[in-house]
Amino acid sequence: MWSVYGGLVPAVSLVLVPPVVSGSPGALFPGVDFQYFPLQNPGVVSIPLGFLAGWLGTVTSPEPPDPARHAETEVRALTGAGAV
Repeated sequence: MWSVYGGLVPAVSLVLVPPVVSGSPGALFPGVDFQYFPLQNPGVVSIPLGFLAGWLGTVTSPEPPDPARHAETEVRALTGAGAV
């Protein structure tokens, strides 16, 4: 969950302030310049932030590792069992 929200929040925030939205001739609002993020693709920043948040959530989790749950998840991921 940390990865999902750690990547989603920056992605949505950065989508609103790149040059694609304002400031450039081909922008959605070409007459207004409120671009604070210089890159056109927010994924360059939000994807690494999502991975960092996932790692941080894993490291700081108080839940102890459960080998049985890991084995079950691995079987489900490899075989697709329970996907229906």
